[in-house]
Amino acid sequence: CSAGCVGKLLERRGGRLSIDEALPIIIDSLEGMEYAHDMHYVHRDLKPQNILLQQVNGKQVAKIGDLGMAKNFTTAGFSGMTVTGSYGGTPPFMPREQVINFKYVKPVTDVWALGATFYNMLTGYYPLDFSAGQDHVKVILNEKPTPIRKRYSDIPASLAQVIDRSLEVKVQDRYQDAGEMLAAMRKAI
Repeated sequence: CSAGCVGKLLERRGGRLSIDEALPIIIDSLEGMEYAHDMHYVHRDLKPQNILLQQVNGKQVAKIGDLGMAKNFTTAGFSGMTVTGSYGGTPPFMPREQVINFKYVKPVTDVWALGATFYNMLTGYYPLDFSAGQDHVKVILNEKPTPIRKRYSDIPASLAQVIDRSLEVKVQDRYQDAGEMLAAMRKAI
């Protein structure tokens, strides 16, 4: 990404953001994805590098970028394969169902990716442990996310609860879309 994305901001901040700096980015990102989900689109590649930062009237605003893998989740027949024949997405930000059935992912898949992104922003770690040489697909399919407070205990319990729920392995245990997660996040903060 260019200098104006969360990925680059994380690099400048030593790998993680303070809660105060991260929360406005989290809220803006959830609002943007709530709109996309309301319009029946799923992003399928949410990560810090795809959250763009821009100054608007002297205030930093986060916007969702790189919609190259986005699709209308109500449209049947869209191929889930990329041009090269591999599955799309970025492993540390992909939930199990995206590996298993990339073609038919729903907004709940973006919820996991948002949770993983916020987890990474706040802790400097990924929810799943990707050790050098490990098969990323096996990790995604077989491992459970580490609760966020085990990585960074200073995160308020209410905020940790929202992020941990967004990272539940079972789809039905997560927030079903960004709007539901946004409502929970607003209550938590």
